[in-house]
Amino acid sequence: MLRTFRQTVLILGTLSAFSVSAQSAVKPGLSGNVSINLGWFKNDSHLSTEQSSVLSSLDEPGTDEEKTLPVPMWDLQLGVTPNTALYFKSALGGMASSFYMQAGLTQYLSDGSSLGIGVIPGFFDNEVWDDPFLTGTQRQETKRSIRGAVLDYHRIAGTNVSLELAAGKRKIDDERSGSTYSATAQNALVREGDLLYAELSQKLGLNRHFGIEWKIHYLDDNAEGSATANNRYGVELTARQQINRYVVMLGASTAWIDYEDTHPIFNRTREDNQYGFSATLIYLAPFNWRNASAVARAGFDNQTSNIDFYEETQSLYSIGLAYSF
Repeated sequence: MLRTFRQTVLILGTLSAFSVSAQSAVKPGLSGNVSINLGWFKNDSHLSTEQSSVLSSLDEPGTDEEKTLPVPMWDLQLGVTPNTALYFKSALGGMASSFYMQAGLTQYLSDGSSLGIGVIPGFFDNEVWDDPFLTGTQRQETKRSIRGAVLDYHRIAGTNVSLELAAGKRKIDDERSGSTYSATAQNALVREGDLLYAELSQKLGLNRHFGIEWKIHYLDDNAEGSATANNRYGVELTARQQINRYVVMLGASTAWIDYEDTHPIFNRTREDNQYGFSATLIYLAPFNWRNASAVARAGFDNQTSNIDFYEETQSLYSIGLAYSF
């Protein structure tokens, strides 16, 4: 699944954006938050390995495929000095555009900001088709992994603005895109390559109970294939309202993706547009469990393209329980 988790960025990622257990200082020992969520996914992407392995034609529409699976999330911190901590967390979106693990070191500064340096070791692989364009015969699954490094400057100079920079590399275990086409076409469709990512965000607490967060991001996907290389520009907005023990969060996102060269199979340069919406309801201290929260989410994500093969729609519903310590 290349993009099954993309909209989860909206509805799971918003929880960390306004986390009720967010840490502003280093605690001695181990601290953080963990959650387990059960999600129901539906998508119709030709690129998803949940689709049929056999395509009769590249022009046929994708079919709705459903899947239920657990989605664990965690953000753990081990204080080693009063101003320094090691961290180990799961994350969504960013440079990987999917679910990934990150580990590193955070240094808290005297102005209220923090500087984190980490690595993405690529332990969580995604299943993709070795040749998404194969028709009339069975497509085979292979693994896609992303490894890299991340620099996170949180609350720059004590403000509520944060910056994330990342660089990495995408690896496909068995890259066979366009295997039934010419060698020139195959070279243009290679998905492996280097990634550069930048994200700027700001949290605005307008009063004690209402706040918003905006994010803008840029991804330079320098794939080896000229028809696969692209630049992505995205914007996200999340609003949060707390009413007694309930927290309501609404999110929206949009992105534009421009590709560098003509697609050798469809004979045009690919252009994609993405948009998504989400709603999250959080109930604090269910059953009077201190530091716990129950979470229900729903989200919708859509991609339009000037090449019908790449159009897709996804939806996700999930429930979960989170705990901070």
